[in-house]
Amino acid sequence: MDSRVKVLLILVIVLACVLAYALTPDDFTITLKKIDLSGLSADTVAVADTVAVEEPDTVKKVDDRPQTIFFFGDSMVEGLMRRFGDYAGHNGHELDVVCWYSSTSDKWANTGTLEYYIDKYSPTFIVACLCGNELFVRDLPQREKHIQKIISIIDTIPFVWVSPPNWRDDTGINDLIIKHVGKERYFDSRHLELARGKDHVHPTFSAAAVWMDTIAVWMGSMETAHPIKMEKPTEKHKPTRRTFLPPDYKGAGENTTPKK
Repeated sequence: MDSRVKVLLILVIVLACVLAYALTPDDFTITLKKIDLSGLSADTVAVADTVAVEEPDTVKKVDDRPQTIFFFGDSMVEGLMRRFGDYAGHNGHELDVVCWYSSTSDKWANTGTLEYYIDKYSPTFIVACLCGNELFVRDLPQREKHIQKIISIIDTIPFVWVSPPNWRDDTGINDLIIKHVGKERYFDSRHLELARGKDHVHPTFSAAAVWMDTIAVWMGSMETAHPIKMEKPTEKHKPTRRTFLPPDYKGAGENTTPKK
């Protein structure tokens, strides 16, 4: 027989075998061997269970370390700081307060005052209560620049922004701040019913204490970007340092009127 014919015949036989294997799967049986787990001890299973439910490192937790808190803003700060001092002292925090009467986002953003006090107090946490004097402004694009500047000055320091307690609807300043700080950093006071003083604007001191209690619950909850320890106090404490700035203050840390 010719050698070429032999090669061709061999190829045909091989091809026939391959086709027969591919087209007749029922002729082959695969047996799965049962895995023997009897060798696993109870301790091994317990470790496996522990690994399965272990929380990732990114899970949000309350930061229970003592904080150096810098609390700044307009005249609304004066009412809040009294009760805030109780929370700070009870939870081991230092509270440094700067209340600038009649101040606006423009003043805090562009006079060097915010930079000055951040440098002076080296805070680990910042609370702003600002824009109560800007509830009814119309130049929102300009105010937006000031808000962005304040956020850039705060930089990477954890912070929250407490909204003014509206006594009537604003023209958009609250939503503008939320846009840039996010809901996890913004305590919205607009829904609160607070007793007001003679000017019908500022909450009474007792109402401000209730306001601060509500803020404190939120600051210690998982609703915030960086929750800190804010257990309700059972005793009175004063802020660590208090500074009151007049409406005509020019900025950069000069002409302050500190009160202890």
